[in-house]
Amino acid sequence: SGNSGSIGNYQKKGDIDYVGDNHVGHKMDVYFPKDDGKATHPVLIHIYGSAWGSNNSKGSADLGTVGTAALGAGYILVTPNHRTYNDALYPAQINDIKAVVHYLRGNAEELGVDTSFIAVSGFSSGGHLASLMGVTRNVKDNYTYGSATMNIEGDLGRYTNESSWVDAVCDWSGPVDCRDKGCGNPIQMAPEKDMVGGCNDQQCPDKHALLGANTFIDETDAPVFVAHGSADNIVPQCEGKIFYDNLVAGHVQDCEYHPHGGGHGVEGNLTGDMITFLNKIKEKKAAAIAAHSSSEGEE
Repeated sequence: SGNSGSIGNYQKKGDIDYVGDNHVGHKMDVYFPKDDGKATHPVLIHIYGSAWGSNNSKGSADLGTVGTAALGAGYILVTPNHRTYNDALYPAQINDIKAVVHYLRGNAEELGVDTSFIAVSGFSSGGHLASLMGVTRNVKDNYTYGSATMNIEGDLGRYTNESSWVDAVCDWSGPVDCRDKGCGNPIQMAPEKDMVGGCNDQQCPDKHALLGANTFIDETDAPVFVAHGSADNIVPQCEGKIFYDNLVAGHVQDCEYHPHGGGHGVEGNLTGDMITFLNKIKEKKAAAIAAHSSSEGEE
């Protein structure tokens, strides 16, 4: 359905500096859907996987799967870089993705962004960051867990007065919580330790809690589409299932769990389900906005 199969067929603005400091980890690419006569388009931000270790992988951010599916469905696709734990410790990485959303809202007119629907997706460590975006969309100030306090929002860039709200999340094979490794047979990933300055979840449990999406769940969070493969030998499938179960237990509306038989990666044949999910959330929000404005008119 309008999916060319190649990202090269879409107009692109490359290497936009979304923070304004010329750091490679603060560059993003924006791809535009084919002209359908609409002045604005909803957005899907997709974050590459790199075990939080690459600050310049936007050019390989699942462009042929998530990317072309989003563009073919009329979404603007945004593929940001982010800083690594070698560049700056967590929460720098989530601060970066928050700054991406600030920038999109601050430049919505120029980019043709429909600010009423901005969703975020990610693969692997990108899925971790995407998931955090959904569960911290109401976290404005410093967030304290036990002995650890972090500013999840950050103050990067020129558009900090804008909201970092995202309307929906897609988590592909994400290591969404860096503590519970009791499920499956995961590879113990050093980067999770490196993210918070070289201490593991036993040595500094509170910092690791703030690295885990499960910590922040409440009923005001964004709906999440979780896709995770049973043959994933990097991040066990049960991590995605536990996250989904926690979202449901936390009364987060409209979440979906899509287990599949594949390994650690984006399951291409589920991108249609992703679009169906995003469109459903988008239409539900549009209907709520319309109902609200008509009731205001009557008062």
